[in-house]
Amino acid sequence: MELSEIVKRVRAKSPDGKVLLSFSRGKDAWAAWLAIRDKFDVCPFYYYGIEGLEFVDEYLEYCERVIGKRIVRLPSPAAHSRLSPKGLVFQPPERVETLCACNLETFDWTEVQRTAARCFGIDEGTYTALGVRAADSARRALAFKSHGPVTENLRKFYPVWDWNKDRLVSELTRNNIVLPVDYKIWGRTFDGIYLLFLLGLKKHFPRDYQRVLEYYPLADLELFRYGKETGNFV
Repeated sequence: MELSEIVKRVRAKSPDGKVLLSFSRGKDAWAAWLAIRDKFDVCPFYYYGIEGLEFVDEYLEYCERVIGKRIVRLPSPAAHSRLSPKGLVFQPPERVETLCACNLETFDWTEVQRTAARCFGIDEGTYTALGVRAADSARRALAFKSHGPVTENLRKFYPVWDWNKDRLVSELTRNNIVLPVDYKIWGRTFDGIYLLFLLGLKKHFPRDYQRVLEYYPLADLELFRYGKETGNFV
């Protein structure tokens, strides 16, 4: 399905011309914005796993200057589930009782979508654009073959679903988009509290690493285990 047909289908369900954009800060999210910026009134939102990381916030400020619009920040479903009674990820015993008493509600991606719409003062059924491409994996290619680039029941659409890497790079270069430092450190955008990301944070962004420990005090054990296994203590 060509982009023009995708736009036509989404516009038929979006009389006000507004759409949400799930903006991860990554290359595919930028591609989605470039593809639809002159087709819709785009309302971008970013959902975080850990609030207040300096390197993330600095890049989002750059993104807002380029896009010319505020990017709404919202917690991701993982942000709450990791601290919920069923999660308690990297938590010391003395915190468990408090977190269980808080009983943080868990939620899914659809609720993030609805909350983003409320933040922009638009209809909660507004469609959301995502920068997902068939070329990313065989699984995604199969999903697009089965369901197409517009998922009406979930109010989602994928404007760059058929872009290959060459086109992606060409469009980013032509529009002078500067990608986040994440790619130089991890080869992808920051997305969790796994060993890969923790190592990079401690080395390149020590203040942000301390911020992670405020939420997940025992995350340091991941680096300790890594040091014990490799002899490379960081």
